[in-house]
Amino acid sequence: MKKIVLSTFILLAWACTPFKPAVSNADINTLTEYKVKGRQGLLINQKLSFGEYQTSKVKRSWTKGGNSRSTVSVSTVTDILYPEILTEERVNRNQTFSFQMSDAFQNKSDAYAASDFEADKILIGNNPNSVVNIIRNITGKDVEQSNMFYAQIYLNQSEKPWELVLDNYASQKDAKQYAGFFSVNENQYYILKPITQLQTSKGPKSIWMGSVGFEICDTLNKTVAAVSLMDNGLVYMAEVSEEERFLLANLCAVLLLQQDVAD
Repeated sequence: MKKIVLSTFILLAWACTPFKPAVSNADINTLTEYKVKGRQGLLINQKLSFGEYQTSKVKRSWTKGGNSRSTVSVSTVTDILYPEILTEERVNRNQTFSFQMSDAFQNKSDAYAASDFEADKILIGNNPNSVVNIIRNITGKDVEQSNMFYAQIYLNQSEKPWELVLDNYASQKDAKQYAGFFSVNENQYYILKPITQLQTSKGPKSIWMGSVGFEICDTLNKTVAAVSLMDNGLVYMAEVSEEERFLLANLCAVLLLQQDVAD
């Protein structure tokens, strides 16, 4: 089984310079940079933090309780409009993790993620808010991958999650064309664009293949956040509302907590 990892040639090519991503459609200097703590090292009792945000202890491949949502358990999720990612069978078969987050503005979240997720598990009937249907309506294309990275993020008391669909393999192999999606409905979504350039003293420089992170754009194609997946990781945030920053912080944490995903 081949693993999708950040290519080691990137590290060799820029061995003498600090590694920072170059965002394509925004000046990186307009975004606030945050260093990430807790991404590498032992994963036991792991907590991830950047800026004012910190996750709870990250539970990986868990089969027991510990989440704060009464409607989510290791048995079938009760809301039939959304795919189950927390059954014991799925947890044992897929790489999964979950965490909670809160901020100073009383925002709270529960995040759940699974690798090697099948598209047909996400498409349930004609649910207009299914992320697969949303992608189809926006792009005119179907999601055909069977080994996606999939996540649900529940904010505060909402029963409807934000959903992430990301093909790690395509984001490396077809980095300049691929786009991932993070949405809650057809009018509220973000597009994840693989970052294929690094900052240098002479300006942005393209890497010859692959990607080093993701640029997160809103519906107006404005960059509101970015994540570097190199080394310990970096997070970049635009000046947006506290609620949106909290949502983006959860998304960035999900992206950073991925381990290498087998295709």
